Amino acid sequence: MITLAAGVLERSFEQLRRCGGARRECVVLWTGPLAQPGLIDDVVHPAHTASAVGYDIDPAWIGQLWLELAKHARTVRAQVHTHPSSAYHSSQDDAHALVHTPRYLSLVVPDFASGPISLVDAFLTERASDGSWHELDPQAAIQAAP
Repeated sequence: MITLAAGVLERSFEQLRRCGGARRECVVLWTGPLAQPGLIDDVVHPAHTASAVGYDIDPAWIGQLWLELAKHARTVRAQVHTHPSSAYHSSQDDAHALVHTPRYLSLVVPDFASGPISLVDAFLTERASDGSWHELDPQAAIQAAP
């Protein structure tokens, strides 16, 4: 189980809505301290381009992110992005995940995050050790702190 620190879900939705404008996908990354594997306590908005059906994170930005995370003993635990309608993990999502290690999470939020701030109707999947993705119940796997 993953625990979201207070405000992480709200800040995520705020950024996804602001960036996507209810007309294009947006992505944020959830990070946490290496020393606390079950905790996500920050939201990072990567430099990226996007359309109504996809996004691409700037490779130079990714390199800088890894350096910054290493300096502070932190890691990316999940990518969170929007889809224009229902949430699912597309073949693009499968192939272009930021992290390819087991237990990495990918959360897809429907309707460009324009609905209620909630994990209801979201789609969560986790990277398996064989490289495949396995669907998880987001409401069971992610606990938001009060």
